Formats: sequence, structure tokens, C-alpha cells
Amino acid sequence: MADNVQITLNGSDTYQCPQCGAALKYKPGTDFLHCDYCGMDTPINSKKVDDVQELDFDTYAEQAEVLNTKATKVISCRTCGAESTFDESMKSVECPYCATPLIVSDAHEERLVQPSYLLPFKISDNEIGSYMSVWISRRWFAPNKLKSRALYDRRQQGVYIPCWTYDAQTETDYTGERGDDYTTTVGVGKNRRTETRTRWSDVSGHISLFFDDVMIPASKIITTQVMTEISNWDMMNMVEADNRFLSGFITEKYNINMQTGYVAAKSKMESDIDYAIYQDIGGDRQRVHSKKMSFSDVKFKLILLPVYMSSYTYNNKLYHFFVNARTGRVTGDRPYSVAKIALAITAGLILLALFIWFVNNYG
Repeated sequence: MADNVQITLNGSDTYQCPQCGAALKYKPGTDFLHCDYCGMDTPINSKKVDDVQELDFDTYAEQAEVLNTKATKVISCRTCGAESTFDESMKSVECPYCATPLIVSDAHEERLVQPSYLLPFKISDNEIGSYMSVWISRRWFAPNKLKSRALYDRRQQGVYIPCWTYDAQTETDYTGERGDDYTTTVGVGKNRRTETRTRWSDVSGHISLFFDDVMIPASKIITTQVMTEISNWDMMNMVEADNRFLSGFITEKYNINMQTGYVAAKSKMESDIDYAIYQDIGGDRQRVHSKKMSFSDVKFKLILLPVYMSSYTYNNKLYHFFVNARTGRVTGDRPYSVAKIALAITAGLILLALFIWFVNNYG
């Protein structure tokens, strides 16, 4: 169950069809707002990103209330606590996590950092079934009825997932030891043998690394593992954030703030720095006794990534699918067929018994 996940209302940015006055929503894979009522398409004229502009972390941390923030309506799910924002022109809205109908009158206002860039939805909701069908067909131990339940009884929502990205210049001084393996012959007679030993020598060095766009999901609806499993993202096709691309979709409120996201980003950077230190030491074995790291020129931005979330119930348990709305890559949880697993184990035991019999009689 999600824990205090949040949804945002783009209340002041509703778009009406110039021909019939009906609500417009973004048409995935295009640069148009589409009218479902009369069929008219209205161009967005989006701005492709040539030179990504990022925000200075230290400056922003000191003045977060006045820099690039906006009062935004947020609505919480009464069932699971998920919080999101969405286009008020949408007639009915369900929680993207548990599919509970959301009550618009419950919306409250918060001041939030605004996204700088986004990747628009590329795949339409009508195409999601084919990607899910392929994914399900590759689950060997899935129940036979899973496909019908997951494809025909599912509920799905297009959701923009917030992510922080961080840049930083890092400098690291370290001390340690380099171990070089060598072989030597020891013992005499029957006890004569070759042993591998290690010759250790003191080392010290300096590592300078620049990190670009270390991504940290700011979502509590979707875990970091899920976002990794449905990667990669075609960042070269990002556009400047424009609420017209959000029209007709839910946008999750970031539930991990920029400071907490930076802590997670630093942890990722430190892992890469550790690897670089071991590579710099060289040899067959390495020991690190000390390291002193500094981070400077830290930049960040908030971006939105498009994901389809689909949920279905099987044997009274809720399961979820997640689809990268740029590439169609799928991940999710699903039930297992006890009968199929038992059959596979039985077949394996039979094959093992036949192999042992063959070896004993003809080996």
C-alpha cells in the first residue's frame, strides 16, 4: 500500500476546444491537444530542449519558498493515502495506485517546486494491452486465467512520475593498499606445492569525477526498482514543461523533497567513486583505509516521466502493471500457478531419476 503518496490538480490550466468548447486532452505521440467530442486537434508548439537549464542546489535550498514554486491543488486518496494532481476538466478520476474514485472536493493547496522538463506520453492507452499481453505470455508460471483478468478486467491510468536529477563535481583523496598476487613454491617432497600470496604496498591518490543527471525517483507510488526495470528513457526528446501535455493525465506530487533526493543521489555517486578508487589503485586486490570526498557546483532539476499504471484483482488480491509510455517496456507483480510449479518440479524429478538410471546402467 502506498504511504502518503500525492496527486496534483492543474486546476487553472484547463483547455477548451476552439470549435465546440469541449475539454481538450493531450494526444499521446503528437504535438496536439485532441477534442474527443468533435475530433479537432489543436497544436501545442512544444519547445524541444537544446540546452538544459538546471537550478543551483545551494541557492534553491535557501530560498525554496520563492524560487520556481507555485501554489498547486493536491488530492489524497482516502483508501491508500496516495496524493496526486490532475486536470480538473477530467470528469472522473481514480487513484492510480488502488483505483479508488477520488473526491475532488477533498483537494487542498500546497506550494510545490515546478517541473522544468518532461517527456510527453508517446504510447496511447489503446496500445497498452498488446505490450502487457507479450509480457504476460513470457511468465511461465502464471495462471492460465491471468491474461483474461489482467487484460480485460484491468483499470489503467496515465501518470506523470516526478523525478529529481542531480549534477555534481566531486573531488576525492584516498589512502589504501594495493595487493599484487604472486605464486611461490613451498614445502619439500610430497608436501611440495604452489601457493598464491599477495604483496601489499601503500598507495594514495586523487579521484576527480563529474556526475551528470543522477536520477532519483520522487515517487512513492512507483519504487526506484520499478523505475529501473522500465528504463531506459529517451532524455534527448524532453520538452520544456507545459501543462498542455498534462491535460487528461494524472501527475503525482513529488513525495521525496529535493534535499532527501540529494542524499540518495550522493549515495549513488559515492558508490561510483568507490569503484573508481579501486580501479585507480589497480593490482589484484585493494584496501581503502580513508577517503575524503567533496561535492561542489551541485545542480538539480525536477522532471516528469510518463508511465501507465494498470491494476487488476486476482483471487481477491490487487496486482499492478507499470508500462513505460515512451518505449512500452513492462514490469509488474503477478500471481503464480501452484499447479504449474508442482508440474515443473515433478517433471524435473522424473528427468533426474532417468538420468541417474541411465548413468548407473550405461555410464
